[in-house]
Amino acid sequence: MASIDEDLTRGTAATTRSSGEPLPLWYSLLLAAVLLAATGYGLLVEGAYRAPEGVRPTLPETLRGQDLVTLGAAVALVWGAVRARAGSLAGHIVWCAVTLYVAYTYLMYVVTPYNDALLLYIAAIGLATFGLLNGLFRLDGEAIAEAFAEVPRRGVAWFLLVVGALFSVLWLVDILSVWPGGVPDSLFTYDLPSIVHVLDLGLALPLVLLTGVLLLRGHPVAPVLAAIVLVKTLTLGLALLSMHAFITVSTGTFDPAEPVLWAVVAVVTALLLARGARGMQPTRRPWLRPQLW
Repeated sequence: MASIDEDLTRGTAATTRSSGEPLPLWYSLLLAAVLLAATGYGLLVEGAYRAPEGVRPTLPETLRGQDLVTLGAAVALVWGAVRARAGSLAGHIVWCAVTLYVAYTYLMYVVTPYNDALLLYIAAIGLATFGLLNGLFRLDGEAIAEAFAEVPRRGVAWFLLVVGALFSVLWLVDILSVWPGGVPDSLFTYDLPSIVHVLDLGLALPLVLLTGVLLLRGHPVAPVLAAIVLVKTLTLGLALLSMHAFITVSTGTFDPAEPVLWAVVAVVTALLLARGARGMQPTRRPWLRPQLW
């Protein structure tokens, strides 16, 4: 991971300071504080997560595994905010990617059995969603095209298209294999739709596939979307590895198939991110517009 950090640092040094400033640092610190409070509650408070009848028994371990990765995401959020305010496009992209991760993650938490951290989850969703939209819509497309002019696109494009298609098929098979009248096995709450199916098929996977297509077509904003999607994929891989570790400790059983798959996905994604960071070039014009509109 040290080499990845060095690559990101080189990428951040090779960017031009923006004309507009990112959101104030206090905004990122506030979101990070919300994340620390929410994850601290989940990891330290006994009984924070429950699995009543009709809920997957390993849900508490799943959420605690996610919490551990979210702690690291909070650190990355503050790092990205500091670097972005110093003029780093790469730092800004990392920051946007983390806000996507946060919004996605806590949309899952609000449909699990109720606990005392609900207001923290809602705050995380609101702060992260506004931050993501603000950070993306203020980017100057022509400026960021210069930054990524030397970054290879086709390999990343096909990786995203394969991953997006693979998981789309897996989730569709999960749903359609029990249709009509059946209920998929992979549900948090057995009589409610899976929030993972909803978010992935409705938002995340279409974004992954669209980004792959835009990369192949050479769209100027495609590399930014690709970086954000790759960071999201990396956090997903790390989160699933963490979840499996918590479940293994709790149940005493270990199936190596899925952890190996997610380890491979995480490593490949990290290598693609490192390659992209090394290829970033300085921009001749500011990459962030002063205002959202």
